[in-house]
Amino acid sequence: MISEEKMIHVVHLMLDGIKKAGLADYPKQEDAVHEGKKVCLQYINHVNAAVEVARQRIQSQKSAPMEGSPQWETLYNKYLEEEVKKRGG
Repeated sequence: MISEEKMIHVVHLMLDGIKKAGLADYPKQEDAVHEGKKVCLQYINHVNAAVEVARQRIQSQKSAPMEGSPQWETLYNKYLEEEVKKRGG
């Protein structure tokens, strides 16, 4: 999991980029940071759920490859990408 400090740093970077691009202006920076943190946490949960499904799909195979092997990595990346797309990411 990402630390609170790192998440706030990432949120500030995103908000600065959005503001510099002229896409939004924030009357209250602290409210924008709070919303940004919520979005980051939702994304992390979204990815964690996709990771779990990808791992389960590999483990459920009749001849599941050993974790860390090139075959496992290939399947993991494929299944993870599919799950993230299914979830709207």
